[in-house]
Amino acid sequence: MRTCHELTLKEKIGQLLMAGFEGFTPDANIRDLLQNHFIGGVVLFSRNVDNPEQALYLTQELHKMAMDATGIPLWIGTDQEGGMVVRLRQGIAQLPAAMALGAAHDLVLLYEAAKGTAEELKMLGINMNFAPVVDINVNPRNPIIDVRSFGDNAEIVAELGIAAMHGFQDGGVASVIKHFPGHGDTDTDSHAELPVLRHSLDRLRSVELVPFRRCVQVGAEAVMTAHIGIPILTGGEPVPATISHEILTGLLREELDFNGIIVTDCMEMDAVTQGIGVGEAVVRAMIAGADLILVSHTYESQLEAVAALEQAVADGRLTEDRINASVDRILHLKECRIGELRAHSWEYTRTLLENPQTLQTIERLRQKSITAVNRESDFCRLSPGVDTLVLWPQITAASKSEDEPAYDDTLGKFLLPYITAKLTERVYGSSPSPNEIAALATEGEEYGQIVVGIFHTASSPGQIDLVRKLLAGGVKVIPVSLRNPVDLAVFPEAKGFLCCYEHHPHTLQALSHVLMGISEPDGIMPVAIPDQRAEGGEINEYHSASGLESAT
Repeated sequence: MRTCHELTLKEKIGQLLMAGFEGFTPDANIRDLLQNHFIGGVVLFSRNVDNPEQALYLTQELHKMAMDATGIPLWIGTDQEGGMVVRLRQGIAQLPAAMALGAAHDLVLLYEAAKGTAEELKMLGINMNFAPVVDINVNPRNPIIDVRSFGDNAEIVAELGIAAMHGFQDGGVASVIKHFPGHGDTDTDSHAELPVLRHSLDRLRSVELVPFRRCVQVGAEAVMTAHIGIPILTGGEPVPATISHEILTGLLREELDFNGIIVTDCMEMDAVTQGIGVGEAVVRAMIAGADLILVSHTYESQLEAVAALEQAVADGRLTEDRINASVDRILHLKECRIGELRAHSWEYTRTLLENPQTLQTIERLRQKSITAVNRESDFCRLSPGVDTLVLWPQITAASKSEDEPAYDDTLGKFLLPYITAKLTERVYGSSPSPNEIAALATEGEEYGQIVVGIFHTASSPGQIDLVRKLLAGGVKVIPVSLRNPVDLAVFPEAKGFLCCYEHHPHTLQALSHVLMGISEPDGIMPVAIPDQRAEGGEINEYHSASGLESAT
């Protein structure tokens, strides 16, 4: 592999950039960026990968274009976190949502599952995974982290993050922990506006920074920045962390002693570009201390980033020495994680995907994640001889980080083999209307037991109205959270409830076994359920498991 001093300035600037594109095959835009601007990485989304065979041929073509242009292999990265944030959604092992992994709380199984997942990604030519998320979900109103977090306890998140990070690394890909310095206690989405944390430095060091510090101490290779403002660190003004020298260099490089690659979150997000534009934001990120710049979507913005970096060098704002430092880090990690490229045939590759041992490990994690809260003894059990109604919500993407679901399985088919009485399932709209709620509640009166699933009630308050209507009817009702269990806080009258954190078919199968008493709910609640004392079900008081109150 070529070294930094062998590259032209234009080639060095290219190594700083990681770009996305449209389609299942390389379009003219990504070809131009690779062949004429020498970019060092490509980020893949679900818009780029249809199936593993196609993904393999795509990455091989991308790598060949990069090698022909520069002799340096590409970073090919993706967000294969697990749960709803996975870009390759079929044909390879799929991790559960991070919060489900927090509920299972098995470091050995998590390490093995992450390692197996990374080995499959590497076989497909993907060498960088933007995972794990080590943000601490201490704010129940968080719209962007949510079940992507392992939980709300800093030490537990650190332990699980380290296990996942080491698993990905030992499986052969670069693991990018995110989102530094901590996105978990925000209540706005940085895709649209700048979230601001107004915590003290002591609070940040004792909560948000804990997983990052611990991961750095045991070998973190790459860290992704968050587009969040922390005024205490930036002179009282909420400057996005991604473009803050105080945060990237002062805090991450110097205080946490991190020597790996600093990767930015996408530089087209409004939280970082408002008022300055993509090009200026990219330059400021480099000046602040970032190494690898993501411009994930728009060709015009990608060209703007290239031009802005070249102009910043010409103007003296960005020195070539500063660029060299980043390129050296990037090439060093490429040498470690990519090395010599070896093309594999699809016939060979397919035999190593969906490894049975990895799938078995992941299934055990899903089984261990099912969590029950029984306010009456064994309330979360169904009787096979009692007429049963299952009400299941339509699942949709709940944030801009997620894709629409890849599967539409519901609980009913998994309960069918066990219920000897009448079993009816209704799939209701994710935001049920008053008329739909009334009709379902009336139908529920004909049954002896009801299971009702809920998913992301913050954006679908009709789900809350439905469950309350059912609970008031006198029939046994078991609410099931398919996402963040804080959604269940508005039902203090429920005699019990279950949490499964996602709707993967294997998770629903495990849920059915718990409901029928075939297996025990072994999950440990990964987040504290907010106290509900305000009229109308609004959150009145919240205490996280870290023992610290949320400041937002």
